[in-house]
Amino acid sequence: MSKPVTQRIEWVDAGRGLAIALVVLFHSTNWLGEAGFGIEGWDFFDETIASIRLPLFFTMSGLFAVKWMRASWRDLWGFKISLFVWVFALWSVIATFSFMLGLNVQGAEGNYLGQLKDLLWAPFLPRFELWFIWALALFFAVAKLMHKLPIVAQLGASGLLSIVALSNLFVGNTGWVGSAKYFFFFLCGILLRDRIIRWSNSARPIVLVAVFLLWAGIALAGTSLDFRSFPGYYFVCCVVGVFAGVALSQALARVPGPQYLGTRTLPVYLTHTTVILIIVWLLSRTVPLPDLAVLGSVLPPVLAAVAIAVSLLLSRAFARNRVLRYVYEQPRWFARR
Repeated sequence: MSKPVTQRIEWVDAGRGLAIALVVLFHSTNWLGEAGFGIEGWDFFDETIASIRLPLFFTMSGLFAVKWMRASWRDLWGFKISLFVWVFALWSVIATFSFMLGLNVQGAEGNYLGQLKDLLWAPFLPRFELWFIWALALFFAVAKLMHKLPIVAQLGASGLLSIVALSNLFVGNTGWVGSAKYFFFFLCGILLRDRIIRWSNSARPIVLVAVFLLWAGIALAGTSLDFRSFPGYYFVCCVVGVFAGVALSQALARVPGPQYLGTRTLPVYLTHTTVILIIVWLLSRTVPLPDLAVLGSVLPPVLAAVAIAVSLLLSRAFARNRVLRYVYEQPRWFARR
């Protein structure tokens, strides 16, 4: 198998870093809220910024997926899909046990080991944040199957599906609904790659600022005035959010941190929720809640920063171990099957 050459684009890496940081912040806010810590204002921020968070990440992932549409199915499996399948299966087990801490934080009672039976259905009904990894494996395969179809047909069908799903007209498993929401953005990254890169590189700073302000107005109206309940409104907000995210990515491309994070999104995505659950559980059990309530305004970003740092440290340490390295990468024998 020969791996296609990857050409890094600084602002794309920065955009992926921005998106994964927003994902970690969202989960930090969510679990702190579940534990009863004061998070006033952060839930509103997370809801508003949501139209950048995952649409931008899937679009950036699509930009890097173009080369795999030209690769053989054997190479696509060996380097990409097998990786997603492997880490999804392994981390589904890890996440099932760490989620038991989350159940305890939520005050759930009973035998948490009952969660283990859901592992059998995980390949068909993905759970937790791992639906994202499951969706990427699905996206790569479906995008390659559709690659020779007319662009208009691909974007038209996936766009219609996204409009319906983002209008909350689908109810069901998070993985299936999330895939319906964001496959369109992944395809845009593949099919419109040259146009997106050309626009980003040629747009004047005043245009980038104007696009960001336009998105901010649409997003704030959607959150504050509940315009997101109108069919199609949130889809438009997400499309504009991608362009706003690209504008932010251009600004962040000059900062080393987001670029570095953008090249290491997989270990952060896999690890951060488990780290968050352990920390939140320890805080809820060892520190009196009133003592931390006043820190609610700063706890979410602090927890997110700690979760990202721990995730990166663990992935670096595991990479040097002959066995633990497979927590984040597929074995060679599995990739060759």
